[in-house]
Amino acid sequence: MNTPVTRTTREIKKHNVVLVINALKALTSATKAELAANTGLSIATCGTVLNELCLTGEVMALAQDVSSGGRPAQRFACDPSFFSLLSLYVEGSSEQSRIVVSVSSALGDVLEQWDKSFEFLTLAQFTDTIGEAIARHPAIRAMGIGLPGVVSQGEVLACDIPLFVGLKLTEKLRQQFGIFVEAANDMNYSAWGFYRNNCPQEQAPLAYILQPEHHCTGCGVVINGQVLQGASHFAGEVSFLPVPQGNDVPVITKMVNLVKSLVAVINPATIALSGVQISPEVIAEVGRQCLLTIPPQHMPQLVYRQSIQPDYLIGIAELTLANFQRQRIFAD
Repeated sequence: MNTPVTRTTREIKKHNVVLVINALKALTSATKAELAANTGLSIATCGTVLNELCLTGEVMALAQDVSSGGRPAQRFACDPSFFSLLSLYVEGSSEQSRIVVSVSSALGDVLEQWDKSFEFLTLAQFTDTIGEAIARHPAIRAMGIGLPGVVSQGEVLACDIPLFVGLKLTEKLRQQFGIFVEAANDMNYSAWGFYRNNCPQEQAPLAYILQPEHHCTGCGVVINGQVLQGASHFAGEVSFLPVPQGNDVPVITKMVNLVKSLVAVINPATIALSGVQISPEVIAEVGRQCLLTIPPQHMPQLVYRQSIQPDYLIGIAELTLANFQRQRIFAD
């Protein structure tokens, strides 16, 4: 008697696909036996998944291992050209903006990176920049957009660049370009990128503070290996904290107040700080003043980030890639 294919059975099969893909990316290449040892799946199950992935082109068969007496084992690897991913962020103001673009392979390797500056950026210029990237890399199948503001469910609720406010950005771009799109807050992406690059196994809270030259302070938080979004994607809007934060407040005072607030609320192990007014000397003084009231055992490590760009782009790429993989495998 045949067992009916249930939703649970389909979900298990899809979960197995994710396990094999993630293991192949982590191992670079692997045999069925190595994948079985890494994922906990049987060799037969790994073989079935690999056969399916080879048919779609996502995985390719490599040369066989040198035989040690038995039948030589076939090695497999993910094909980096199976698709490309576009990571893009916009920074600045209504008068002067910059778009930073990065295109990476299915394995996360950067293929090309560039930026453009604009005076009074228009929506047409923004979408033209995306179109240019797709024209240069036709294999792009997913896109992540970072903005300096509040983004919820793909809609821009607030932004330092008024052009985007009120725009249902992901819906518009999906319709225009026909690819997977997600958009999020700049600090969430930056915090995630820093986390993945520096402490991917850390479960203790981590915070990332940016002090822009002419805008409100931003903050992203990672807790238990997850970006803290908040109930309405408002987490990290530290400019609403009841502490002095105007332009006339010295940057050291601002940072001391924010660090002390974060320590009291989430007790982070690490806080990264970046911005035009931030320097190693500023961070050292912030740490000294914080220790006047914070017991040493509760004081987080303060880390200077000269630029948010590397963290930002890695965060966009990694989160977009993970969500794109989830959508294309589990969508049905």
